[in-house]
Amino acid sequence: MMQKSIVKNTSILMGSQLTTWSLALLLTIFMPRYLGAETVGKLHFANSIWAMLGVICTFGMDTLLVKEVARFPNNALNLFTNSVFIRVVLFSVIFIAVFFVFQGLEYPDDTKVILYLVGISYIFNIIIGASAATFQGMESMGVFSVGVIVQRTIDTIIGIILLLLGYGIYGLVIVFAISSAVNLAIQLRSLNHLQRLTFRFDIQNSLRMLNSGIPYLMSNLFLVVYMQVDIVIISALVSERAVGLYGVADRLFGTLLFIPTVFITAIFPVFSRLFEETSDSLNRLMQHSFDTLMILSVPIGLGLVMIADPLVILLYGADFAQSGPILSVMGIVLILTYQNMLLGRFLISMDRQTSWTIVMVVATLATVPLDYMLVPWCERMFNNGAIGGAIAFVITESAMMFVGLLLLPKGALNRSNAWTALRVMVAGLIMMYGISWLQQQFILIPVAVGAVIYLGLIWVMGVVPKEDWNLIVDYTQRFLYRFSRKRAEAVSG
Repeated sequence: MMQKSIVKNTSILMGSQLTTWSLALLLTIFMPRYLGAETVGKLHFANSIWAMLGVICTFGMDTLLVKEVARFPNNALNLFTNSVFIRVVLFSVIFIAVFFVFQGLEYPDDTKVILYLVGISYIFNIIIGASAATFQGMESMGVFSVGVIVQRTIDTIIGIILLLLGYGIYGLVIVFAISSAVNLAIQLRSLNHLQRLTFRFDIQNSLRMLNSGIPYLMSNLFLVVYMQVDIVIISALVSERAVGLYGVADRLFGTLLFIPTVFITAIFPVFSRLFEETSDSLNRLMQHSFDTLMILSVPIGLGLVMIADPLVILLYGADFAQSGPILSVMGIVLILTYQNMLLGRFLISMDRQTSWTIVMVVATLATVPLDYMLVPWCERMFNNGAIGGAIAFVITESAMMFVGLLLLPKGALNRSNAWTALRVMVAGLIMMYGISWLQQQFILIPVAVGAVIYLGLIWVMGVVPKEDWNLIVDYTQRFLYRFSRKRAEAVSG
């Protein structure tokens, strides 16, 4: 029953994420071609700054909301409304501070304007984050998906139209703010259907949430700084064009994280709930999750290593050819990141967030000197300093995975997981060898051949249990049946 619930929620989110992923990818293709590497770099810089500051605004309450709503669903809306008040106050203070600080810094005027406009959209996004966390805690995965799809649709369709009409980056960023506001309206309406929203500020509850959110704040803050600080360093040591080259590779890398994001979003409240029980279900679920993400991450990551160069040129044109090597290195990062996302959430669900926060602190502190060494070195050696930022990630993600595995309680993983990982890596390496013979062909050919090789090998080696294959086939058949029925109804109507 639990497995079917997880698969159901994952299926709902996967459908939503595939839609938003496709829309985001379409816009990602248009932006570099019409804006150029330097302007894309300015936008990526602004997003990085607000991603770091946005964590302070949320104050760790997204994770806290998921856990508390999962455990105490009757208190969901009270938790949500108090969280919103705190976020709005913190954002207002931070936005004013950012304005005055950057007015005194020697950044180009257009970079500052982009930064302020992106900041405006973040006030909507941090409240959307509270709504998403509330629905996630309720395990109502499909409810908030509608707003996200609407937001991405507006971003993509209106954004592309404005780019074609020559409105440039300012018009695009304004559209991002408008679409975020529309999404927020949909989220609030959905919450109001559950129970009438009354925004009452409870000082005691708010102070408790702030205090309880501190461990998650520290963990999330170091995570985001860890993920974004390379952008700031590349901007300082090389150029905004280098940030743009790194940015398009990073955005593609980010879109491929939708799989673990969906999976872990569905499974995290289950982890939190099972932790309260004394059964062995939590360890079994962790073992199954580890195998699942390993099976998914290896072909995507190693495949990306092999096709990064032609993929970048196909999507963005020859002007962004230097993004190819960056994306290739990120293929290795992707495999490690899939597992680290799972390890981190599992430890947090067991109230071991302090241990994972320490891991993030050390990784963040290590990233800065690594970037300062590797970015200039790669600029001298390859005339592409941004490769250094990607290499730094390989080093830190490898170390994080090693430490994360050591932090797991006894029984969370076993020898069976190691045996699965070994077979998956063998299948992935053989897949890479097969693709290497087809790299001069159109990109879909090596992708298709690689998929056939990998799927054939994991089937022959018995990597995926028979019951999992049956579950996948069952849900695929249901999806195709529903799709064909809706299509038939549309035709008959």
